[in-house]
Amino acid sequence: MSNLAVELRDDANCGEDYSDENALVVQAYNGLVSYSTLYQAGCLKDNHGNYCFANAITNTSSPSDPYPYFLPLGFALPGGSTPTCSSCLQQTMNIFAGAASNLSQPVSSDYNNAAIQIDEVCGPTFVNSTVKAVQGTQPSNSAAIQLDRVTVTTLLLVLVTGLLVIWG
Repeated sequence: MSNLAVELRDDANCGEDYSDENALVVQAYNGLVSYSTLYQAGCLKDNHGNYCFANAITNTSSPSDPYPYFLPLGFALPGGSTPTCSSCLQQTMNIFAGAASNLSQPVSSDYNNAAIQIDEVCGPTFVNSTVKAVQGTQPSNSAAIQLDRVTVTTLLLVLVTGLLVIWG
């Protein structure tokens, strides 16, 4: 997916829109570079064998539970959010902490603030709230596959549609 992120920023595709900070293009880019992190978090299961992400998005008694899953996409945890203090949240935030240590990941900008907010609700050491972000490896053009504008546009459309279905 990081190869697709590189192609997205290419001037032959959406480079100008990315440079102009077009919200849709930036969100698509963030989704592509965050795919691995979100995939890892999406595969976590609770002690009963249920997917943590499915628990979060279907928990009607705690509407804040899905919010942490937006962190890798560069979205801050909304103020006043009180996600359920569970092993799922701990495991998810542990994965996000690993990604947040890399400045090239969108989660690096908001992880610590979210972790502090969660620690205020769940206890002072519930999650790591002192991640030090360092310059990481940006996706590079050297390993990128070549895509034309139609292919990139189609992939963006599929990605956005998928996000709307999941979080719609």
